[in-house]
Amino acid sequence: MLYALAAVVPVFLIILAGVALRSRDVLPESAGAVLGIYVLRVALPLLILHLLADARPQDLARWGFWVGVIGSQLAVYALGYAGDRLFCRRGTGPAVVSGLSCSACNAAFVGLPIVANLLPGDKEAMLAAGLATLTPNVVMILAQGRLDLLNSAAVRDGSGTLVRLGRFLRVFFLGNAILLSTLLGMALAVSGLGLWTPLDRAASLIGYTAAPCMLLALGLDLHQKLLLARRRAQGHTVLRQCWYLGCKLLIHPLLCWAALAWLGVGGRWLVVGVLVSATATALLVTVIAEVYKAVPEEAALTAVLSNGVSLLTLTGFVWLFQYLGLI
Repeated sequence: MLYALAAVVPVFLIILAGVALRSRDVLPESAGAVLGIYVLRVALPLLILHLLADARPQDLARWGFWVGVIGSQLAVYALGYAGDRLFCRRGTGPAVVSGLSCSACNAAFVGLPIVANLLPGDKEAMLAAGLATLTPNVVMILAQGRLDLLNSAAVRDGSGTLVRLGRFLRVFFLGNAILLSTLLGMALAVSGLGLWTPLDRAASLIGYTAAPCMLLALGLDLHQKLLLARRRAQGHTVLRQCWYLGCKLLIHPLLCWAALAWLGVGGRWLVVGVLVSATATALLVTVIAEVYKAVPEEAALTAVLSNGVSLLTLTGFVWLFQYLGLI
């Protein structure tokens, strides 16, 4: 258990360092946002490019891994969405956010650093973790599409089909550095070309700064999100939050574990898939909830609570994998 705790605690210590820096005003208020942009648009795409370009085609063709991880996210999203529609009856927008709160993983901010700290120098584990950071995009894009349809923004502005298609490609394709680096990395891996060695080393040096910068940015903004949650979270029941935490931190990783095992996925790929699924609700969910005015206060509260409780649940999963001899 001490080994499991030692693998998880350093990640949360960096988050606490960010909280401490914010409380002392060591860094400017914009530091968290700037670091977040740097990670999402520069460091993380370069890390994914570095990992994928060096991968073997057979590693990318692990369909069981893709189906198990993404399928479990879709299943838990449907569970959260249906639960809100059936029992809370608050409308489609809140139900979409509920589904995201149950399924969207904090894969990049917490999952990737956990794997890097747990299995340092393990290229296979880092490749699996890099690929796993892409999987939450599926439920995110589906949810955003549902909210866009709900708001009927594209219909009201009178744009034609080609204009709307161009807007979609610009936002979700050309404007998505992670997706573009993934496609380029896969192309380099499948073709066998790889990256020019000096460029690969530069991408590696920049890319591996993603994890500490991710965690520091999370800590810098955590206090603000906690204040937002406390100020706005009125009338939310303990039962609802327990439901979200149970779905995200227990049902989701266990379902992913069962799916991967049933599909014949084992070893590092199973461990990484489950650990990424066991991470807390992605902070991007709070941004989506705020933009679409769909219970943003509840999304903020869930994100704060789930990231705190995940310290215990992630430690438990790491210990369980150690006990079973999988790590």
